[in-house]
Amino acid sequence: MRVAILADIHGNLPACEAVLDDITKSVAPDYIVAAGDLALRGAHPRETVELLFSRCHALIMGNTDAYLAGNYLGGAYRERDHWKTELLRWTRDQLGDTLLQQLGQMPFSLRYTPRKGQDLFICHANPRNLEESLDPTLDDHAVRRFFTHLDAAACAFGHLHFPYRRRVGRMLIADVASAGIPRDGDLRPAYGVFTFTPKGWRVQIRRVRYPVRKATQALTARRVPGGPLLIHKLVEARYRHHNALMEAARRHSGLPPPGPVLRPPPGASGSRPTHAAPFENSPPPEVDPSTLPLDMDGTVTGASPLPPDALNDLDG
Repeated sequence: MRVAILADIHGNLPACEAVLDDITKSVAPDYIVAAGDLALRGAHPRETVELLFSRCHALIMGNTDAYLAGNYLGGAYRERDHWKTELLRWTRDQLGDTLLQQLGQMPFSLRYTPRKGQDLFICHANPRNLEESLDPTLDDHAVRRFFTHLDAAACAFGHLHFPYRRRVGRMLIADVASAGIPRDGDLRPAYGVFTFTPKGWRVQIRRVRYPVRKATQALTARRVPGGPLLIHKLVEARYRHHNALMEAARRHSGLPPPGPVLRPPPGASGSRPTHAAPFENSPPPEVDPSTLPLDMDGTVTGASPLPPDALNDLDG
C-alpha cells in the first residue's frame, strides 16, 4: 500500500497543482490524502479546494478549515480588528456556502490498515487536537504524551510546515507539510509518501518545483487581505528559530545536508547557485518576490526576520 499525503496547502493553487502532478506522474499511490489547512492564506481558496476534492481520495480537517467553517476560532482570528479577521471574511466569500459546509464536515483523522496491527494514522496537527504542533525540538516525554492513546504503527501529520521524520517508540511519525507555505528554508512544496513494506511503513518526503512568483503575484492581483505579509512569509520560508528546528530535525531523521538553494534570477551575474548556511547567526538580507524566477525551485537563505508577534502564526 502506498499513500501520498499533502497538507497545509493554504490556497496556493500553483503549488497544489505541482504537487498533485508529481504524485500522479512519479508516485502512483493507492490513495491521495489532503491533511488539512486547504484554503486560508492563499489567493485561490475556491480553486484549490475544488481541485483537492476532485483529486484526493480523502480529506481531513485542519485548524484553519475549522475557522472557515465556523466550528471555532483560534489565535488572532478572534480579534475584531486584526487583518486575519478580514482575511477570514474574504476567504469565506471566495469559497461560498457549499464549500464551507464541506470543509466543516471533514473528519478529524483517518486510518489505512494494510495489515492487522499496522495502521497508518493521519491527522492535521497531532492525534489529540488541531492546534498543538509536534515541534522536532520537543523532548521524548513531551512528544509521547500526544501518542499514548494511539494504536498505530505510523502517523502522518502537518501543521508545523516543517517536514521531518522521527521515531516514537516503535511508531514512525512524520510531518509531511507544507505543500503551500513551507517554513523549513526551502520554497519547494513538500509532501509525504508512506509505503507499507514487509518491514513496516516507510516514509519519503518529496519536494517539487513550482512557479513561486505566480503565487506571490496572485496575492497582490486579487487584493488578498494581508497580502504583503503573506508574500513575506511565503518567500521567507522559515521561522525565527529555524536553526534549532533544523538541528533537531537532522538529529531525528537525517535530513539531507544543505545544497544548492537559490538559482540566480534572470539577468543576474554568474551562474553558480548560492549555498545554504543554515547555522549562520547573522540575519540574512530581504528576499524581493519580484526577483524570483518563474520556475523557482530552491531554498531561501536570505530573508530578514519578522517581529516575534508576526512570526507566531501557527494558528494559520
